[in-house]
Amino acid sequence: MDSRLSRENALFHRVCDRLVDASGRTDHEKGVCVAVAGVDGVSYAWLGTRRMTETVEPRAAAPRNDGFERVPEPTVGGDGPVGRALADREPAVAPAAAIADAERREAAEADGVERIAAVPLLWSDALYGVLVAHARGEGALSPEFVAVLADVGALVGAALAASERRRRLHAGRLVELDLRVTDAGSFPYDATRELDCRATMLGYTDDDGAFTVTFGVTGPDATAERVRAVTDDAGLRVSEPASGGVVAETTRPAGSVLGALADVGATLADGSVENGTASLTARLAPGATIPAVVDRLDAIAATVSIASKREIDRGEATTEGALDALTDRQRTILTTAYENGYFEWPRDATGDDLAADLDIAPATFHQHLRAAHRNLLDELLAE
Repeated sequence: MDSRLSRENALFHRVCDRLVDASGRTDHEKGVCVAVAGVDGVSYAWLGTRRMTETVEPRAAAPRNDGFERVPEPTVGGDGPVGRALADREPAVAPAAAIADAERREAAEADGVERIAAVPLLWSDALYGVLVAHARGEGALSPEFVAVLADVGALVGAALAASERRRRLHAGRLVELDLRVTDAGSFPYDATRELDCRATMLGYTDDDGAFTVTFGVTGPDATAERVRAVTDDAGLRVSEPASGGVVAETTRPAGSVLGALADVGATLADGSVENGTASLTARLAPGATIPAVVDRLDAIAATVSIASKREIDRGEATTEGALDALTDRQRTILTTAYENGYFEWPRDATGDDLAADLDIAPATFHQHLRAAHRNLLDELLAE
């Protein structure tokens, strides 16, 4: 018993050391596989991450074994240990004969593998993938070993989330996801369901995980009094600026959409809510585990879906690169304001004047202008 506990404690410490010493995601993944494969009784270890195609992509393995690495990616689902670990989000142990993919199963059996253990790479409700250990002997995959392997999976999940946050900060290109999110309550979902209005995010600040978010609310039924009356958000601060419309400010906790995106290495670039459904644009690093983003949001919202996905240049601190971060509407309004002397002092034209020229409400003009400012600063000042 003492030797077995020593073996499992040694695995945990080896993995911690590998994660600390690794220089990037590839090193993380390879180092974990090497550590697991180095345990007495384990003949092979591999790690895979989820893809939007409902498959698991093998990312790292140890030791090298062409019989395993040549085979197609194992699919998510089914009664095999990988499918069960992903579906149940719990460790799964099974005989080698239960491996879902035929070629991988034949390769394992040819290598003398008797048992397989698969554990999910799980962090804060986000499922990144799976870690799998092959053993030639029945006793190698003891309950104690599988429990430690599950702890290793949680460590790797946290490391992958942190890696994606770092890569987003420094990536030359970014992935943009257009998401549709509905929620059962809270502002502005409730207000837009009850009133004929639209809530557009004007900006937000992050203070140690608590987010202060400002919305512009527009619509024929949108007044400060009505917005306040249809929401249960006791901390909502509502005002009616002279330019028209309603400005509402609220505080969101770490368990909100903004916090959930931050957990998985994404940021919110744009957002609006109509009739209880939010249209959000999230940015993350290329190669990020997109299903994990959906997982994390799905844990706090009623429904989540991906409307579109694209890759964009981050843009260096140049005018054109920064302007690429704006929507067509934001770019039109910003250009109109600049060309008509809105930024001069004293101003050659007011916001109300320019809104009339563009045939939009003054509040809409100011909302898009503020959003354009925020997106420009995000691009120009990002490290």
